Amino acid sequence: MKKLFYPLLLCYPLLGLTQEQEITMNDLLEMPFEDLIQITIETASKITEKLGEVPASVVLLTRQDIQRYGYTTLAEILQHVSGVYEIDSYGPGGITHGIRGYVSTSASSRSIIILVNGVNQLFDYDASYSLPAVPVPVAAIDRVEIVRGPLSVVYGSGAFFGAINIITNEVSQKSGFSTRISALSGSRESRRVTGRTSYAHPLGRFVLNASTYQTAGLDIPYSRLESKPLGFEAGMTTGGRIENQETYVDFSANYQDFTFDLTHAESDKEGFITQPTSQGGTVRSINSTLLRLGYQKAISQQVSVTGKLTYVRSDVDLTYDGVIVKNTWGMQNMRDTAYEGELNLRWQPQQTVDLSSGLYYRRVPKLSTYIDIPSLPVPSLHQATQRLQAGDEVATWAVFSQLNYSHNPQWKWVAGLRLEQTLGYAAFAESGKNSAEYQRFTPYYDDQNFAVIPRLAAIYTPNEKHIFKWLYGKAINSPSFGQNTSTRLTSDLPKLEAEEIETLEFDCLTYLSPKYLLSVNLFHNRLQNLLTRVMTLTSTGQYASFLGNGGEWTTNGVELSLQAQPTKNLQLEFSANYQQTKDRQYPERDVPYSPHWLGQFKIGYQWTSQMTLGLMGYYVSGMESYFDPSPKNPDGSFGRRIGSATGEYVVVNTNLRYADWLSKGVFVNLHVYNLFNQEIHYPTYPVNSWADKGTLGWERSVMVTVGYEF
Repeated sequence: MKKLFYPLLLCYPLLGLTQEQEITMNDLLEMPFEDLIQITIETASKITEKLGEVPASVVLLTRQDIQRYGYTTLAEILQHVSGVYEIDSYGPGGITHGIRGYVSTSASSRSIIILVNGVNQLFDYDASYSLPAVPVPVAAIDRVEIVRGPLSVVYGSGAFFGAINIITNEVSQKSGFSTRISALSGSRESRRVTGRTSYAHPLGRFVLNASTYQTAGLDIPYSRLESKPLGFEAGMTTGGRIENQETYVDFSANYQDFTFDLTHAESDKEGFITQPTSQGGTVRSINSTLLRLGYQKAISQQVSVTGKLTYVRSDVDLTYDGVIVKNTWGMQNMRDTAYEGELNLRWQPQQTVDLSSGLYYRRVPKLSTYIDIPSLPVPSLHQATQRLQAGDEVATWAVFSQLNYSHNPQWKWVAGLRLEQTLGYAAFAESGKNSAEYQRFTPYYDDQNFAVIPRLAAIYTPNEKHIFKWLYGKAINSPSFGQNTSTRLTSDLPKLEAEEIETLEFDCLTYLSPKYLLSVNLFHNRLQNLLTRVMTLTSTGQYASFLGNGGEWTTNGVELSLQAQPTKNLQLEFSANYQQTKDRQYPERDVPYSPHWLGQFKIGYQWTSQMTLGLMGYYVSGMESYFDPSPKNPDGSFGRRIGSATGEYVVVNTNLRYADWLSKGVFVNLHVYNLFNQEIHYPTYPVNSWADKGTLGWERSVMVTVGYEF
């Protein structure tokens, strides 16, 4: 029965075996199923729960998966997660990810939150979670957990479709030091060097990770991206204009009841914004630091308390490249400082009752942007400032509680509730390079409507071969400071409200035999108040387009997954997703960026005790681009697609890993991405609508990693 553990990990989270358990992966592989479901974990509810009783749909990738399949970036890891897909629009904000048929068109990277060792990586100015701002090296990752479905009960605004938690601070040795270093080199001048060291002591432990990375990016002719060139691009390519450089450090430590986490990231990501460029590309530079101090104490056998204090500082600078061949320039900076506190209390008065409650408060005293693009004839982009008024702040508070009740070993009932509100704040905005252009605004944004966020679940385990889950959840996505100040400087338009999603879900986990596991997931999503471009008729009889709460979508979907280990050395995984998303306001119109079919497969084979071969692939069906309602057509109607539809594609990757090469602890990894050089075609995204043919993904690439563990 020990081989049941591997597929079980793919369907359930393992966000942190408690240190008191001191259980290693090898220990877990030896456990029978009856013991495995008793392992306690901390995951979607932020409390310790038994593995078989987690009220969520979760996919987990372990360190063993990363080594077996040779993933080289976090983006590549997410490509192989069931229900997740990507769109690379070549923007300096990085790749946009869709999940369960939805990609936001109002702002990228806002639908699923990213955590590193449980620390929220939110950038408050635009409420985003871009991958360039979280450049965690794959060599530092112990585990990646993707919790799918609304999670605002746990994490508040932003957990619209769930959370991605990247774990880098596990310590496997019982005492002393352990160190790992590695170097990667490959196609498109890609280079990465990563170092990791950890230390364990009876009173505490620490982990330090550090990495540098660079890549030249793709070299694609502009002619393959656009059908209506501006004229200057003849013979020009994206080469040298979408480069990327990253530096990353994280440090985690615990001493008795205290924990400390530090994350520091710097990145320079090149790309395009609204137009192709003629020089070096627009650069988005990020410098961010996050600090968290935690405390956990068992007051009694029934009561425990956990407290966390977090400090965040993020600086983002954009240097805009010119769109014509001359010395043009533009710049923008965004500044963000935030403080966050959370206090959780857990009460277990008896074995059948588990109540957890908490208080949350996030204070953002510094939010600002300054932009100056003198080459554009737009006065609002000349020496423009948007910031909080002196002495004001953006504050969000919440209270939440969750009750778990098990009246017998077969049934578990879960009910959770979160009350959250973002308080009103005053902003200041001015723009104009001279007195004729100058404008000044002092808008006040009222309190957001009080959000009531419920969660319900019923989990039934009739025997050791079946687990059934019925899940209901709600989540919100509040408008960001940047969205408010860029679209609501006057009171002429209705205020922006929080986006909402409600999900009904059924999960079934069935062991067909000790070596075959089948997972079936049915879900229904209802999305309301989506931020999108809205058309309205003004008092002067003219049509105007603005950002507003106008979208309402529904999605029905099914996910099937089969994991198997037919022999000791062979591991298989196959999954397929079908989803149908409808715009309830325009049911005749295909929604953008929503493929009907997704598929993944993974094959891992342990050739010898030292050699492992991995083969994996993913499939994405065709997608439509965004429908812009603002342009006027020749027949007098309004609206058209910003680009042509894209077709389906299949990408196959392979990996060969050789451990203890030349001497013990030395390993070499050969990874080939897009083995058959399939054309990956993404639909046009609003940030770069000039690329109306769509954008292209990575061609075949080869990466070699050499490392040493001691």
